[in-house]
Formats: sequence, C-alpha cells, structure tokens
Amino acid sequence: MNVLFVALGASRRTAITTESRRVVEAGGTAVVLIRKPDAWRADPFPDGVDGVELRALERGYRPAAVRILLYGIPRKLLRACTPGPLRGPGRRIDAAYMRRVARPVNRRLAGVYGRDPVEVRRRAVRRELLRARSIDLVVVGDAQSLATVAELADVIDGAGAGLSYTVANERG
Repeated sequence: MNVLFVALGASRRTAITTESRRVVEAGGTAVVLIRKPDAWRADPFPDGVDGVELRALERGYRPAAVRILLYGIPRKLLRACTPGPLRGPGRRIDAAYMRRVARPVNRRLAGVYGRDPVEVRRRAVRRELLRARSIDLVVVGDAQSLATVAELADVIDGAGAGLSYTVANERG
C-alpha cells in the first residue's frame, strides 16, 4: 500500500513516524507531506520514508510551456556552447541568468498563468504525489492539515485514493 501522510503542523510527529515505519515494514511506501523541515529534525523519518515539503512542491510548479521556455531551452543552449559539465564561467552564467532573468520573469508571469495558491497546490499535489507515486491512501496526520486536505479532497478522490485519519483502519 502506498500511503501519503499529510502532517503540516508536525504536532503528532511520533505517531506519524511510527505509522510510516509500519507501512514500510509491511512492504508499502510512505511519503510524509510536511510544511517545515526544521520541525522534523528531532524526529527524523525512518529509512524508506520520504519527506516532501509542501512549499517546495508549490514553488516548483509551473506550466510546462513556461518551464521549457524559461529554463529548458536556455540551459540546453548554455550546455551546447560550453563543453563538459557546467563549471566555472558556465555555472556563473547559468546562475546569473536564473537570478536576473528567469526568476523575475517567472514571478511576473505567475499572475498571467493563474497563480491561485489553492489551484497551484492542487495541481502540484496531483502531479507530483498522487500520480507520480500512485498513492492508495491519504492519512490526515494532525489538526493543522485538515484545511489543506479539505481543499484537496476532490483531487484525492479523483486519483482513487482513500482518505483516513490512521493507517490501522485501512490495513484489513
């Protein structure tokens, strides 16, 4: 069973790590969606459990056309013009392009391609977690995660994943 634990508040870290360890020991995969990685430093994830930061998912989401035009094509051109891996001047040129061109243009285009935070979260979770990892069950880990899971309820249902508050009820 592939399980996604939504633990954005990190208030039940011990319970989440215990349940995710049980899922991995039973032969499944466990992914924990978190808000702040610093809150999990005291209780690290067990081996085989992936921690995914929600902010990184949202920040990394952009439509394919924007991703290709702003990042893909310029990086391929730079690699074609500079031999070998990006080192030295090539890396500096790439960093300068990202800092001075790509990021500012991406920020300005954000409003154009509908950067509604809820819709971005829905699309990012659907693409990166539910489809890519084929999640069977989504577990609400703490009270702070309820609002986010409520926003994602139709996305979770559309992906065919179940929704629960614990893994124990779904094992049978």
